[in-house]
Amino acid sequence: LGTNPRHEASRQLLRLAKELTRVKDGDAMAAWLGAYNAWELRHKDFLEQKSIWSDGSENDLHQRLVKARDTMRRRIRERTMFTFMDPGLGIGTPVPTTNNAIESANARIREMPGNHRGLCLIRRIKAVCWWCHQHTEHPESAAWLARHAWRDEQIEHLYRQAWERSDEGRQQVFGLPARYGTGIDWNESHTSTPWRNTD
Repeated sequence: LGTNPRHEASRQLLRLAKELTRVKDGDAMAAWLGAYNAWELRHKDFLEQKSIWSDGSENDLHQRLVKARDTMRRRIRERTMFTFMDPGLGIGTPVPTTNNAIESANARIREMPGNHRGLCLIRRIKAVCWWCHQHTEHPESAAWLARHAWRDEQIEHLYRQAWERSDEGRQQVFGLPARYGTGIDWNESHTSTPWRNTD
């Protein structure tokens, strides 16, 4: 959808998505679901518009909006849209409506390797493990960490396994052909149209 959608249907869905953070009880949930259902009915024809490609194939004209709608439908159907309101979770305190706190911690973990680019890969992995350990609720002592920390060989083995399962790793280790988007295309740097001097 983006932050400034062009179409009215997209703007309305963005407003609905922002209203999700204000849903705190069953009445608000029912009202939100009613508003979402009304949005789908109101923009049904708009969402069903197709574009026809030169080869005759059809595709959704408003792909990003249709994808957002399908995501909402799936979350509602799977009953995961309002998981934070589920009394069966057995949590006494209210569950946050967003995962911003989790993503904030994840962003700091993702920053660690970049902040320590001078270290070799294994040391950067250890730095991430150390950061995670230090930010647990009850971190163990330095002596415990020294006894139980992963050895370089263990990290190398796990990294190697992960690498071999990745697309790039399979290409290098097993000689599988590269997938689209991983190579240089001759047409990206050459053109059949002569360059015109417009000076």
